Amino acid sequence: MNDGTKIPKNHRAAALVYAALNIKVFRVRRSKAPYANCPRCDKHSSLYVQHRPDECQCGVPTCHGFWAATTDPALIHKWWTEEPDANIGAPCKLNGWAVIDVDPRNGGDRSLAALEQRVGVLPGTTLQITGGDGLHAFYSSPGFDLPGEPFPGIDFKHNGYVLLAPSVHSSGNRYQWAGDGTFRKPTAAWPAALLPRKERRPSPAPQPGPRHRFPSAPAKGRPGGGKMWSVEDLVQHVMDARERGRNNALFFAACRAHELADQNLISLSEAESALLHAAAAIGLTNSEARNSFDSAATRPTDRGWVA
Repeated sequence: MNDGTKIPKNHRAAALVYAALNIKVFRVRRSKAPYANCPRCDKHSSLYVQHRPDECQCGVPTCHGFWAATTDPALIHKWWTEEPDANIGAPCKLNGWAVIDVDPRNGGDRSLAALEQRVGVLPGTTLQITGGDGLHAFYSSPGFDLPGEPFPGIDFKHNGYVLLAPSVHSSGNRYQWAGDGTFRKPTAAWPAALLPRKERRPSPAPQPGPRHRFPSAPAKGRPGGGKMWSVEDLVQHVMDARERGRNNALFFAACRAHELADQNLISLSEAESALLHAAAAIGLTNSEARNSFDSAATRPTDRGWVA
């Protein structure tokens, strides 16, 4: 029986509760960029050495980003004592999860309704209301790679990570578990209809009618068409990059940041700080990251770009 676990509002206490449930967690900045997690990575430490994450000699394999996630209560206590307001990140695949991330600001509610009309109502599972008024639906990992953005306003989070309640969104709103506010470990399998085509098995005929409801609101879009990227979206794009595509992912995000800043839609300085932290977390050196970000400022105009 899964009666659920009450999650404290204090971030350190909440992180310790998750760890006690065998959920790996790590510290995340308000911009969604992870912290580096040893003295060699701390620019304020006398032991600081500029290095790639995979060259860190702190004794913990890849101490940067979500690879630093742990259930060690002593380390968690230390991290959140140093940064009491740090948000709580949890890697999806490393915790055995795959997450459907629905963002109604970009049409995710309509995409979800259309999806359920086509494949049937998705299985009930653990749900989290995000700080941006979206929805996270947690399922067991299917063991296969999943596409990142299969539908407008919907992401499949599998190789990346999500924030956990009571983390605070950049809007100031907190993440919270749906229903009675308690956390229940996900047990429902990833929906068979959403598996990669070659892994699918024949499924029953779909049942009409969407399961999840969102308040009706117009989706925010990019002027001229396409997705409206937030700083958090751009950071997530960089953090999801595979090793061979890290520079390209950062350059893409930097181009979007400069473009949106030109239209006074985001703060360029905020985006710059967040993206450079994300770049460090995935292993780019300061000079590599700086060159990619700065070169985006001189890119050719790309007003016709659509996500």
